[in-house]
Amino acid sequence: AIVMFSVLGLTYGVITCKVTTGDSVADTECAAEDTVCSLPVFTDYTGYAGDYACGACGTGAVNCVECTPDDDTTACTGEEIGENFECYAWTFPSGEDAVWTQGETATVCQRKAATAVMCNAPDYNSATQTQYTIQNAGCGPCDADQKTAGTCNECEATMCNSSSFLTGSLILAALSALVFLM
Repeated sequence: AIVMFSVLGLTYGVITCKVTTGDSVADTECAAEDTVCSLPVFTDYTGYAGDYACGACGTGAVNCVECTPDDDTTACTGEEIGENFECYAWTFPSGEDAVWTQGETATVCQRKAATAVMCNAPDYNSATQTQYTIQNAGCGPCDADQKTAGTCNECEATMCNSSSFLTGSLILAALSALVFLM
């Protein structure tokens, strides 16, 4: 009976946290002195910054939050993450005849489950190089001031900020305006 009591004493009060090891995250029993779990902060359209771990966040850590597991056997779960989607980044090369250019490969965008799929792109017919600043490699909404100024466009579908999609949208908008005038 004494041996059984000793074994139970070692496991009582041990928490389980999600822990990052390499590229994977797994539920892990923490050391007896750990009373909280630390989680990386999730930012819409860019993803997690940091790692999961047992114990408190480091002093001055800005991309870390602490949580207490519900009981001794469950880990803190973090944000409910939605499906990834893709958007294109845009650049404005230097040179006299430079124009906005869509990136060749799409950026993988990450979001919380309740966050809308959204891409941003320059209004390449009116935005100069200084009037559009890419946000999150094309993922997510425009800078509010640039949206108001009309130098940034937003759309709500995966890869919707491609040059062919935006050109088609402009044609449809022009046709709608013509129909409205008739």
